[in-house]
Amino acid sequence: MTGAESHRIRDALRRAEAGTSLDAFERAKAEFLSGGLQTHPAANAGLILVAPKARSFAVLGDRALHERVGQAFWDDVVAEMSDAFKTGTIVDGIVLGIDRLGAALHQHFAQAAP
Repeated sequence: MTGAESHRIRDALRRAEAGTSLDAFERAKAEFLSGGLQTHPAANAGLILVAPKARSFAVLGDRALHERVGQAFWDDVVAEMSDAFKTGTIVDGIVLGIDRLGAALHQHFAQAAP
């Protein structure tokens, strides 16, 4: 899929969702697919989608990442981000989620130095 095609899909999603309730997890899956993240050979991509106007968010990981970290990891990340969001520290919540995903990627998929 080309960048222009991905852009068209994202625009169509935004138009379709305008003024409606948003299921953040479904939107995250659509963004994951439209961004081509599922095509990564290691199947270890992750995505955090935050929809501030809808007051929702989703955290999503590809197959290999999920197999290594398990469901409890995702539940913890969501709980920790939720706690930050509830106190109004949206940026802190996003950074926390990114840091947690990054740590998991480094732990499970780090390449040895040559």
